[in-house]
Amino acid sequence: MATEEISTEDALDLLVPSDDALSTEEAISSTQNPPDSGPTLLDIEAVEKRMRVLRSREQHLLRLDRLFLSSGIHLSLTLPIFALALQLVGRRFAEGSPDWWVSSVESGFPDATLSIISGLLATIILLAWVVSLLVVRTLHKTSRKVFLAEGKSFMLRGRPFESLHGYEAINDVTRMAVARVSGVLTIVTLSAFAQLAATLEGGLTEVGGVLVGLAIGGTFAAIGLDLLRGGTHHNTVERWGLLDAYEPPLHPSCPNRVFTEILTTWMDPVLRARFDAHIQSLRDGLQPGKDIHSAIEHLLHMRYLEAQGELTNRQVRQSMEYYFRLDRLPELFENDWFDEETWANLFLHIRKKCAPFFRMLSRLQYDLSGDIESLRADSLHFDVDMQNVVSGSGHLFAYLHNSGGESRKIVIKIQTPDFQPHESSFTLTLESSTALKGIDAHLPMRSNTTDDVHDVLARMMDHGVVIWQTLLPQHDGESTVTVRLEDTDGNLLGGKVLAVQVRPKLQERIRLRGGMVAVGAGILAALYRIVPWVASLAAL
Repeated sequence: MATEEISTEDALDLLVPSDDALSTEEAISSTQNPPDSGPTLLDIEAVEKRMRVLRSREQHLLRLDRLFLSSGIHLSLTLPIFALALQLVGRRFAEGSPDWWVSSVESGFPDATLSIISGLLATIILLAWVVSLLVVRTLHKTSRKVFLAEGKSFMLRGRPFESLHGYEAINDVTRMAVARVSGVLTIVTLSAFAQLAATLEGGLTEVGGVLVGLAIGGTFAAIGLDLLRGGTHHNTVERWGLLDAYEPPLHPSCPNRVFTEILTTWMDPVLRARFDAHIQSLRDGLQPGKDIHSAIEHLLHMRYLEAQGELTNRQVRQSMEYYFRLDRLPELFENDWFDEETWANLFLHIRKKCAPFFRMLSRLQYDLSGDIESLRADSLHFDVDMQNVVSGSGHLFAYLHNSGGESRKIVIKIQTPDFQPHESSFTLTLESSTALKGIDAHLPMRSNTTDDVHDVLARMMDHGVVIWQTLLPQHDGESTVTVRLEDTDGNLLGGKVLAVQVRPKLQERIRLRGGMVAVGAGILAALYRIVPWVASLAAL
């Protein structure tokens, strides 16, 4: 078929854009998100402003709590004890005041009996307890609001927060803290009104006896519930304020970077999110050929030694020049969240939770400074440690270092009939390490030489292998844990038997038992008066 020709004018008409065509600016804007499709900078600033206001309020409440309630005067403990004592005194002398009171007080004020005065004072103290519980409840609610606002701030920036390990745990802790204080507050309020009504009524009739039973029983129950509420305090004012409220999940592993894994495991979600953001901001400041994970592991090791007082801040800065450019060191050491105080409190918390690892580290450091020849003579260094007293979960740490000329494959078996899991097996390939080669027999504890004991220790930890096994006790009492070191053919190379005591903390045990006894006494005191009254009504 012949090709149809068109004129030049027709061709130019075809090239003219139609009225429905989009301009270049319109096409570009159509590919962008609408202004209200995502968070804006104003949204983030509004959340951060709200956090600053909430933190300021929480700081005042926390100072008030520490000065008068949980610490200092300890009103949270003394107020209920005084109230209960006055209630019992008022009930004891409900039928008549003692002679010394009649001659000294009732002679001038006939209506001021010891029972009435004690009851009124008990009511006032119970109301003061209500006020103190309102302060604690407001503190916990403010802490929870800050935690939720912190999560919202991270999510507006596109960073994961709710998916971080420990988010649900802290969310439950902050929510349950408010609920438990609210429960105690409700019972104390009812007890205060019952005490006031019983005082005005006299407490000698059946109805008055019921009011007395509700007042005394409510006070007993409130004391017990307050004890069962727990002694773990948390806040968001201090950067480490949520550490005690967080318990990480079980952890069986062979961490490659043990300091990083221990600290990030025990960090609460807020601190962990801040830590991850801090690391990401340092990636572009590395020296050529250095990786961020090794740099952070070395930083944490040096920070630990600084927290122990073995290194100065200047020495830590000098050691980090090997990993980071000089212009980025101020950002590393002058961070708003991770300053010296934060690291000191963080390592103090970690040392309580993972004491076996740090004991093992101290033994290795001692051998390096005083008996390095024995370490060099033994081609396979093996050490293991665990808590002597286990309360809750136990943490077993083992360390192996191969200073021989060839790589070795080692099997470690952890066996115990008293913990779960009963048996664990780890097959490890230990590469030959040069961490101890070319070192003098006596290392100076603190120097700027390449043979500093801390540098050698860091190299040994980097070249060695650490096993971290979490063990769950099955019963209280004395237990044993056997650690066997074997080759691939099953021949025994070494091992150790650990004897540990499994028992709850004494303070925790006293608190729980005292709380249950007080709650039981409160229920019995109320039923002692209510049951006869209900029976008399049924008889009618």
